[in-house]
Amino acid sequence: MKLLRFITLNSWIVLLPLASNAQVSRAYMLDEADSYFKSGRYWDAFFKYRECANLPEFEAASQITEQIKNSSHALYLTKKFKDYFALQRYAPAKENLLELVNLNPNDPNRGQIAHITLAQGTELQRLAMRQRTPAATADMLKKAMAYYYQAAKEGLMEESVLAIKQCEASIKETKVPMEETTSPIPTMVDSKQPNVVSPSVASPRKPVEVTINPAPKGNQ
Repeated sequence: MKLLRFITLNSWIVLLPLASNAQVSRAYMLDEADSYFKSGRYWDAFFKYRECANLPEFEAASQITEQIKNSSHALYLTKKFKDYFALQRYAPAKENLLELVNLNPNDPNRGQIAHITLAQGTELQRLAMRQRTPAATADMLKKAMAYYYQAAKEGLMEESVLAIKQCEASIKETKVPMEETTSPIPTMVDSKQPNVVSPSVASPRKPVEVTINPAPKGNQ
């Protein structure tokens, strides 16, 4: 009887560290999922959050459910942004990228916001040379300058300042006084950087469901 009690007691002593290590390991899984999401590895984050959601201690965690949806939506936004940018459709590319950055302020593509803004200005500057009248040319150049000022505020100062000077020189060549153009003269004060919200857990505006066959029970 004493031998049996001794064996039982020692078994509990051995099992307690194992249970504690399992809890630490499972908490690390959630940290790993969060790291994947913050670094823009949304595919890995999606599966890791799903793995966490299958654990008993995380089943009631609404945050994990939301992050599964956010990871799916972030994948969608990343693809849309890149597809539109490749097609040089800068307005929808920027719209999707801004929504992505609102979802994940640490997204590695956030630096592309300024480059898209600069590209929008470059496109208008090129179109300005195709206008039929000097007034229309000057007006289009001023619209391009507004994008350049915004790009400067978003971080591309050197490239934007050079483009602004080119536009100013071209406007002078049209001999159209600034006050006669319909677009307001852009300034650094007027141009506003996009407002990027940093929510703790963002809620996607257009959630996109990803259908994936559940993993085998043996792999959980």
